[in-house]
Amino acid sequence: MENAKTESAVKNRFIVTVAAFSLLGVGFLSGMIVDRIRFDEVRSGLLARLNEDSHGMHERLMAIEREGSREGSAMRAKED
Repeated sequence: MENAKTESAVKNRFIVTVAAFSLLGVGFLSGMIVDRIRFDEVRSGLLARLNEDSHGMHERLMAIEREGSREGSAMRAKED
C-alpha cells in the first residue's frame, strides 16, 4: 500500500514537472514570435524610409548630372 502511494506521488510529480516545462516552452516560443512580429514592424518602417531616402538621393544625383551636362554643353558651344 505504501509502495502504491509512493508510485502515485512520483507519477504526479513527473506529470506536474512535464506540464511546467511544457508551459515554459510554450511561453518562450510565444515570446519569440511576438518579438519577431514587433521587430518586423520596426524593420519594415526603417526599410521604407531607407528606400525613400535612397530614391531622393538618386533623384538629386541625377539632377546634378543633368546640370553638369548642360553646363558642359554650353561651354562646348561657346568654345566652337
